[in-house]
Amino acid sequence: MVSARRVGSSCVHLFALLAGFVFCCSGSTCEEPSALEDDTALLDLRFEDDSALELLQRAATKKEVSSHGARQQSQSADIPLGVTSIYSRPAKFDALPESNFVPNSECGGGNCSQQVHITLGGPGEMVVSFASSPDAETPAEVKFALAADWGLAREAAEGTTETYSQLMFWNPQLVNPAVKGRFDLSAEAEAKIRSTDTWAFDKETGKHYKAWKHMTAKQVVHEFDRGTVQGKYKNPSEYYDSPALHTVVLKGLKPGQEYKYQVANDDRVFSFRMPEDGRKAFPFKVGVISDVGQTPVSNSTFFGLAKMSPDVVVLSGDLSYADGYYHRWDTYGQLAEQLGAFVPVMSCPGNHEVGDGEAFVSYRIRYPMPFAASGSSDSSYWSRDMGPMHVISINSYAGTAPGTSQFRWLSQDLQKYSRERTPWLVVLMHVPFYNSNSGHLGEAKLQQENIEDMLYQYGVNVVISGHVHSYERTFPTYHNKTHPCGLTYLNMGDAGNREGPYMDWLPGQKGASSPEWSAFREGSFGFGSLLIQNETHMHFTWQRNACFDHGQLSFDAENCSTTRDNSEDKASNSDDAWIVRSQLACENQRG
Repeated sequence: MVSARRVGSSCVHLFALLAGFVFCCSGSTCEEPSALEDDTALLDLRFEDDSALELLQRAATKKEVSSHGARQQSQSADIPLGVTSIYSRPAKFDALPESNFVPNSECGGGNCSQQVHITLGGPGEMVVSFASSPDAETPAEVKFALAADWGLAREAAEGTTETYSQLMFWNPQLVNPAVKGRFDLSAEAEAKIRSTDTWAFDKETGKHYKAWKHMTAKQVVHEFDRGTVQGKYKNPSEYYDSPALHTVVLKGLKPGQEYKYQVANDDRVFSFRMPEDGRKAFPFKVGVISDVGQTPVSNSTFFGLAKMSPDVVVLSGDLSYADGYYHRWDTYGQLAEQLGAFVPVMSCPGNHEVGDGEAFVSYRIRYPMPFAASGSSDSSYWSRDMGPMHVISINSYAGTAPGTSQFRWLSQDLQKYSRERTPWLVVLMHVPFYNSNSGHLGEAKLQQENIEDMLYQYGVNVVISGHVHSYERTFPTYHNKTHPCGLTYLNMGDAGNREGPYMDWLPGQKGASSPEWSAFREGSFGFGSLLIQNETHMHFTWQRNACFDHGQLSFDAENCSTTRDNSEDKASNSDDAWIVRSQLACENQRG
């Protein structure tokens, strides 16, 4: 597999297919990457015999990034290789205010259904999920029909309803800085929820029960100095009770056909097009995002993807950023409806789906993936054919060592894969194998050691990841070096989450501004589009939709940049590349 890069419109493609590469130069000449200035260099270049990735990991452990972004020398010069880098995130920005999340009111009575979205099920299936108030006693029912027949006859499909309760966690990012957990949550509001003094006493004697506790805003902030705080099981106010969550499977759907549907207790009518099968699907458009959250940029990303009209969207983890304050899963469902009600959004779990007490519970119930149909016993990893591509979704937070359930399932799925049926092989996972940013460097090292050879052996074409809150694309890569038959990695963790973009990029070897496998990288917000043209060529485009700098957000995508982004591409508002499946040169990619 080979790829070419273009920045804006100033790029001339130079093809060297016999050598197995497609590369690109700006203007009329090709230049060697320039070295970074001394005051931005992070890499000690003495380790000339080490691989590029190990060099980056080793260098990152010897540097610190202060809260103001200034690079400082660590006190210890001999931190062992493999330690995750010390990294301070940039300043955060506010989530959308609660007033932006207006409940659906289009139904015959009150408590209308909402948070409508669709995901692909097994062959010929579309899964419709929606939420309702338990008081409304809404049935798990969806009416649907071919769009052309909507006014004539409709089928009714019934499904299941599930509710759940969880003990909340209190994450300091929810209130300090001012990122609102409930979009009006403050330290004072949190203290009120966590206090039990309004009820934990005998009303006749005034005697306090053992559960009695009065919290103040100052105490809340003090506890946050120790990190995330688990709620107290003795306090009913710290439990979250979900709405009624309905899951209905529409069956017997025909590829390429447009359908309309309507969920119970909702007057709105939505539509979707069932993706075509296999080689009949060309051209096939895929939206690509990760690390979304609930900010104005998140909203812009959903709007931009909906306007793109993709056949399917793949989201490589970190959806709501609820972080243990589970009400935020409901507001995320409202925000995502503008896209998810019309286009199937297929996802893998990220760290924000497992950490802070999340434990995959909210994610698993609200966003069901077709794991059983793919032979998986775990809902967190799955596979499915989508048009001309076979997508394998891996859980970065489940074991991948030989002998584990996920490793065994992955091996079996790859053995069954048919290049004849779906010529493109795509992997979805949250934590990237290749990342030249200071943030989250080396966190997938064990998983990479466990399965990179297997992914290469079966000719995976593209790996879509997130986690690092910036955009980076690699050249075809294998074992830390560019390789004509390697995998193209798309790191898409820049869809708009509240933690802001990661901007501190690491240089490469011998004075190079970046590692040899890094084709394009930028510390800003954006989203991607993957257009599969035929059996051998797919065209990927990334576009910036906002920049975040010094606490300020700018939607002037063409002219903004993030000042502390030290990449060569920081002023570029787009990147595109042809990704080529070389059947002749690459035995691992032959049909």
